Amino acid sequence: MGALGILKKTIAFIYSAFLFITLFLLVVLGPGRDYYLKTEASLFDRKLLIIGIVVSFLVLSTLFLFDRGIKTSALTELSRKNRIITIACLSLLLFITESLIFTRCFFFSDWDPAAVLDCVYKILHGAKEEISLDYFSAHQNNLTLVLIYVAVLRLAFFFGTESVLALIVFQSLLFTLSGVLLIIIAEEEWSFRSALGVWLIYAIWIGFNPWLIITYSDAVGLIFPLLTVRLFQLSKRKRGGLIIPFLMGIAGASGYSVKPQTAIVFIASLILLSAKACFSREKTLIRTTGISILGFILMFLMIKSLLIPSLGLKLNNDKAFGFSHYLMMGLNTDTDGVYSNEDTEFTNSISDPIERRRINLETAGIRLKSMGPAGLYDHLVNKQLVNFNDGTFSWGIDGNFFAGTEFEGIPALKENALRSLVLTVIKPDGEHYGRFTRAEQLIWITMLFFSFLEGIMVLCGI
Repeated sequence: MGALGILKKTIAFIYSAFLFITLFLLVVLGPGRDYYLKTEASLFDRKLLIIGIVVSFLVLSTLFLFDRGIKTSALTELSRKNRIITIACLSLLLFITESLIFTRCFFFSDWDPAAVLDCVYKILHGAKEEISLDYFSAHQNNLTLVLIYVAVLRLAFFFGTESVLALIVFQSLLFTLSGVLLIIIAEEEWSFRSALGVWLIYAIWIGFNPWLIITYSDAVGLIFPLLTVRLFQLSKRKRGGLIIPFLMGIAGASGYSVKPQTAIVFIASLILLSAKACFSREKTLIRTTGISILGFILMFLMIKSLLIPSLGLKLNNDKAFGFSHYLMMGLNTDTDGVYSNEDTEFTNSISDPIERRRINLETAGIRLKSMGPAGLYDHLVNKQLVNFNDGTFSWGIDGNFFAGTEFEGIPALKENALRSLVLTVIKPDGEHYGRFTRAEQLIWITMLFFSFLEGIMVLCGI
């Protein structure tokens, strides 16, 4: 086995071990632990686990037989033109269906999305002086989202509307394009048949996920990790010269500016390129990594220095939350590292940025020291359970999540029968909410277990 083969096996081992530990925590330790945001329809529900394992086994077996055995399937013989037509038709159907459903089921949420929409419409209506700048001074990444939404609604104005529903159509388009990227990525790794299977799971679980209703970075940021992965695949082919890694850097910086967590995929891509460069000693890979980093830096500087200032908002950079705040909040054992209003108010109460950073780090150190090794282990277990225990991804938890159909400065939305029906499924007090959460949990645990098996297959060379 060559150096690159060892690298591949090592990554597969780490990946499989991580998922095994995660599933072990969810199924074995989770039931007996109390932790923040513990769900009722949990992944450690034995019935869901058994169903998830069975479904995973059937799906895995089917795909294995398709890809390794039956080579004459009609899907294998589809020409490139017919594949493009197939993807286009499926994507168009998904986009139309998403747009029709979610524009009729839209509701406002009174937490961060409310601050974003308030800012967007005040910019559109020339009322910048009424915008509360303290929030955006502290959370400056949300201004990239404001910039995007303002551009979308200005475009919608040419079609005679500035309705917030134009943002839902835009997010539906992003979700649809994300599905197209997913098919392309999956086909390169497996086959077109497998890619269609992956897309079908995506269309059911993500394409019709109610998070699409929420006008926030969770929906807009989804496309950037997938775009980064696709550009990473192309960069491995050594085609397109330096433009592909440069575009990968641009995608990484754009995603980071909308949703900072998306940068994890970009960082992982850089690590893989660097590791492959070290093992293979290919100078082109070192250059590729450097160009990607350059693209990231240039795009980030352009967003921060040119695009955000174009909004004309006078921010107080001294109020910006930095890494030290999130480190401190991540070590909060009361919330298991989830958002803490007390920590946010504490950071806001310190006006001097240097002093704030020092106190945040000092508080983080005190928390870490008070835990000790055993306490830190316990905290990390709880954090992992919080991160992976909920297939709805904390749907309906933040603030006044279901704030209705009226919002100051935005035209009210009309009630309709479809919204009433959907709310019985997605509201916690809805008649069918339990079925919704269990369905989401079932799909989530199936995907976790299926991902674990895929890692094992790579590790075993299957």
